[in-house]
Amino acid sequence: MKFLLPSIWLLLLFPGSALSSAFEFDTVEFREDTSLKSVTNTRIAGSHVKIHMPNLPYIASAHAINGSLVRPADNERGWEYYMATSHKQITPTLYEFSLRQGVRFQDGTPFNADSVVLNIEHYQKQPYTFSRMHIVLDRAEKIDDYTVRFHLKEEYGLMMYDAIWLLFYSPAYLEKFGWNGKPFCPNLAEAGPYGLGPYILKEGYIEGDRRTPTAELVRNPYYWDPNSPKVDRITIIMDISSAEATELTLNTEGNIDITPIAFGDVMGTIFSPYGKLMRRASNNNYLARFNLFTGHPIFREVEVRAAINRAIDQQLLAALSMNGEGKPTYVSLSERFYGVKESMARLPAPRKESSLNKQVQAEIIAVIDKYKPKYGFEEEEQVPLIILAQESPLFLLKDIKYFLEQVNIDVTLEVVSDESEMFANNLAAIRGENARAFDIVLWPNFDWIRHPWSSFFIFHSETGWSTFEPGSDDVMDQHIKRFFATSSSDPHYIQVLADLSYHIYQQNYVLHLPTPHATFALNKEVVFTPSVSAIYPLWDIQVSDLHWSVRQGEYPSEHLVPIAIQDPREVDHGPKLESAALSPPLP
Repeated sequence: MKFLLPSIWLLLLFPGSALSSAFEFDTVEFREDTSLKSVTNTRIAGSHVKIHMPNLPYIASAHAINGSLVRPADNERGWEYYMATSHKQITPTLYEFSLRQGVRFQDGTPFNADSVVLNIEHYQKQPYTFSRMHIVLDRAEKIDDYTVRFHLKEEYGLMMYDAIWLLFYSPAYLEKFGWNGKPFCPNLAEAGPYGLGPYILKEGYIEGDRRTPTAELVRNPYYWDPNSPKVDRITIIMDISSAEATELTLNTEGNIDITPIAFGDVMGTIFSPYGKLMRRASNNNYLARFNLFTGHPIFREVEVRAAINRAIDQQLLAALSMNGEGKPTYVSLSERFYGVKESMARLPAPRKESSLNKQVQAEIIAVIDKYKPKYGFEEEEQVPLIILAQESPLFLLKDIKYFLEQVNIDVTLEVVSDESEMFANNLAAIRGENARAFDIVLWPNFDWIRHPWSSFFIFHSETGWSTFEPGSDDVMDQHIKRFFATSSSDPHYIQVLADLSYHIYQQNYVLHLPTPHATFALNKEVVFTPSVSAIYPLWDIQVSDLHWSVRQGEYPSEHLVPIAIQDPREVDHGPKLESAALSPPLP
């Protein structure tokens, strides 16, 4: 297979473009991805894969180690049965689950309805609080050994999505640690055979606010599915930079097999000796919220926040900063979530203007200047703005900085070494205790339930993640409560989602930023399709017999040839709505 060298990049950004026909350069030979044909869909003894997880590793790895009633899936509803085999909603507040039989925890302890009830009792003592599950859940009831019912206090449209994160632990673990009660999803506080998943956490720990530099996972001999997992050992690496991980994946063997890459590394990945490119449209976004607790008080003004958003050109960020690997949004919310595209169609269209237009810039500057005297700024003085973030979105932050400096905002990029430090300061600001000063905190917000709530949870004033003081935005509270109560199958769901999104848009609590595609570099002998969300389905990873962990001898020189570009971005267009899309507005 041959391509003109300069046309490859054009084809990546503009598939089908005629632009490349204007150039004539040397051709480049590509080869077929033979790993797809050589895998056996069965376990290969001694196989070992190393994965770089720079963002949300406690979410990305959770369902490979732990078990829950349902787990995330790339289907229209966003989940599939896991420790449950079926369920039914008996009444609006009563859910019944049938459990998988013959399942054991990783230490050999049986899993049954008693296990579920015991875990729910511990959860209610120390729950996670990023949703309303801890408020609406009354109790779990054992019906028989493999049937359990969940009694709710009120209707709750997120029940099946919350069930994704009701992870179950062995009695030995619960006796030792219980549930941690942290604002993050719970995860194992130490290594051991405590979960139900296909992999045992053998060394290290991975939680939202603490983690070891690496973690070792080994195959669970008690796992209920004999065809899973297919790789014996997985090393999760969290302590190196994205640039270093990319270099190791592309130019060496045995160091990193899978890593997300920056958009600027797409070309290097295509032509690397040991790596290949995998790209997908995703449900992910960037959450960049204003610090309304300890940030500069000028940003508590809605007009100032709106001016900041107007200064940031989403079209240019998507086309240039993200090399075309992103899409502008209404409120940093992926259109691939259930009902988002339909609900956005009901809202007033945002302005279409370039923030580099001098007249637009003058209008933005005038808004900011209006508030300067109130907050002690001199007329010609620039307004300082500190953005707290990790290293991975630095490419985006530099361009945001450029846009804002055109309207006299003096931007400082406060880059932290790891995710835990960023989240610790983010949560501490709500209590007025953040160690690092910041006005905006930005993190790659990787979807964890294929539902808009993974972007909206920061607007729930009853949790530690809230963006504003409880009681300071009663309208938002009403929208959130209505959203919680409305199932995505409800005929009013589209309008409820539209109303909530429009209020977020009007209040400008977050920067409105493009949603990114998922771009990964893989070792050429690894077969792995990344999820459209944050979850890494480690149980689906396979290696060919030429993978470094199992082959004998050197890697064949003919395999160093670039692999033809894999581009499944348009295969999965996200969930589709039929009758719900035509639902009437709420009265």
